[in-house]
Amino acid sequence: MEVVLVRHGATDWNLQGRCQGSSDRALSEAGERQAEEVAINLSQEKLSAVYSSGLIRARRTAQFISRPHGLPVRIENDVRELEHGALEGLTFNEIKEQYPDFIQRWRTEPAELQVPGGERLIDVQRRAWDGLNRIVNRHENRETVVVVSHNFPILGIICHVTGTHLNSYRSFHLEPCGHTRLQLDAGAWRLTHINDKIYAP
Repeated sequence: MEVVLVRHGATDWNLQGRCQGSSDRALSEAGERQAEEVAINLSQEKLSAVYSSGLIRARRTAQFISRPHGLPVRIENDVRELEHGALEGLTFNEIKEQYPDFIQRWRTEPAELQVPGGERLIDVQRRAWDGLNRIVNRHENRETVVVVSHNFPILGIICHVTGTHLNSYRSFHLEPCGHTRLQLDAGAWRLTHINDKIYAP
């Protein structure tokens, strides 16, 4: 089985460098173009299903992808973005000014650090992994499914599959609407592509 993880297209907050977790921002014009482009790239593949988090930026991206295949967008809420709590809507500079201790710890040990009023990264990884496995269990071998998600859930899944400690998630970078490919064979997961490029560890 192949799973294509797609990060949603850009929103205005992405372009402004603002924290965007559970805030339900729509795609910007640039994000709509990115979603159209990834939909074209995937249009010739045989997809069995398209899943999305419940947030509108992901759902809209998934709608672009699903349309050429005549598939509904199925919601899996456990692949939603990290809840940023009090940091929602703030720029990085504003977070440095208002939460300097948090930023200092986030740079070195983010995995189990509680975001003020939000989630821990390790909890996002666990729920995203659970959500991914629920999706996979609904499908047969040799099928290809798309899951439209967000930065931190996808990074958490990538770290899990590659055996990378979550504190080192910055080893990977996801572009808006970049797609990451995972293969599941006889119960073993393998990362084959990230940001549409072949993954070479």
